[in-house]
Amino acid sequence: MRLTSLFFFCLFFTFSAKASLLLQGGLSYTSQSDASENGDGDMSRLYNKIFLGASLNKKKTLFFGWNINSWSSSLKQGTNEEDSYGVLEMGPRLQLFLNDDYNFYISAEWNPYIKGDRDKNGSNGDIEGSSYGIGAGYRFKLTKALGLGIAFQYQTLNITKETINSSESTKSDSVSNIVPMLEISFMSK
Repeated sequence: MRLTSLFFFCLFFTFSAKASLLLQGGLSYTSQSDASENGDGDMSRLYNKIFLGASLNKKKTLFFGWNINSWSSSLKQGTNEEDSYGVLEMGPRLQLFLNDDYNFYISAEWNPYIKGDRDKNGSNGDIEGSSYGIGAGYRFKLTKALGLGIAFQYQTLNITKETINSSESTKSDSVSNIVPMLEISFMSK
């Protein structure tokens, strides 16, 4: 709760300083199907990302805000049971544009709120934990405020707790993703 309060305090402070706002959304979908005799399997992943931030510096190139990631993945190999994840991640993010044209950017995020479920080895459980990520992207300006872009995100999810049939257990599992994304963004001046 304190993290959310800090976020809204910082966002209010930047609004009162006539900061620029950045609303950015990203989408990625990948799938693979292998029909070979020894490697029969299917894999798919859907990844969504939304970021709302306000500028912190005078040049309006550094943005701080709230990040929401939602992703799901599934993997089935041969006659084995399908392994799947469905995860929601939320937390603060910093994004820095490396030029005054707002094209190239780098970002870093920390998501202390993780809720989701996973189906692994035939067991379905609810998972909790945290994640962090870094990214880089390029934004093509369509208008003064609207842009389309491409980005690459590296994300690591650390699972600390899993609940299966009301039985809670401590975990130290991690899942890493490298995600190419298409993005759309709106930036106010």
